Amino acid sequence: MLLSLSFIYLDYGFSKEKLVAELFESKIDIDVGFTGATISIFGMIDEEGDVVVTVTGPRKKIVVRKKENNMGIWINGSTKVFSDVPSFYYVASNKPLEKLNAETSLHVNQIGLKNLRFEGAEENERKDRKLWIDGIVNTMVKQGRYSDKIGKIEISKNKLFKTELYFSSDILEGEYIVDTLLLKSGNVVGARRSFINVSKSGLGAKIHFLANYNSLFYGFFSIILALLFGFLANFIIRKTNA
Repeated sequence: MLLSLSFIYLDYGFSKEKLVAELFESKIDIDVGFTGATISIFGMIDEEGDVVVTVTGPRKKIVVRKKENNMGIWINGSTKVFSDVPSFYYVASNKPLEKLNAETSLHVNQIGLKNLRFEGAEENERKDRKLWIDGIVNTMVKQGRYSDKIGKIEISKNKLFKTELYFSSDILEGEYIVDTLLLKSGNVVGARRSFINVSKSGLGAKIHFLANYNSLFYGFFSIILALLFGFLANFIIRKTNA
């Protein structure tokens, strides 16, 4: 991760004249009835090249358990702890990644699912550790946290570009990093970093606060609310059958 950040910031001074990128919005509010959000990112490049955008969600520590077959019964076997695991990951590009001819730059900047790096299980052999990491990535893809499809970036007149970032309704709170890179001849020649803040708001925020910081009151409130709904439902049924 340190190498990735160093690489991006190394080019930042040179990117001012070569790449401009902006988010249409930088905040997502999650309220009751939130169904997802789409944020546009647009910009301009001052020289011909390829544009890649990555979105990385808040990094978490996760516990991974391997399922093992014991006499025909699948049980939880060995356990590994991985840290620095992105809770969300998405990539968009004006070309398929394999056609950018930039394997080194893609690897250093963790662009593409195969280039993601997590901390943990370093005591395992490289091949065995990769199986664990592949398991994490595959699970995240199935859950919709990672996208295994590359989003499309449109570049018009070799200057202006635009793409859209979609976030589902079950997006997690936190700060999302949006990195926009300009690649030429396989090298990063321009870079911009933006941030999207995702947080609960309105009634959803109040419920979340009660559930996490005042659990006793939240439990009491839930019981009272359930009783009221039960009473109301019973009253309506009695009136209907009367």
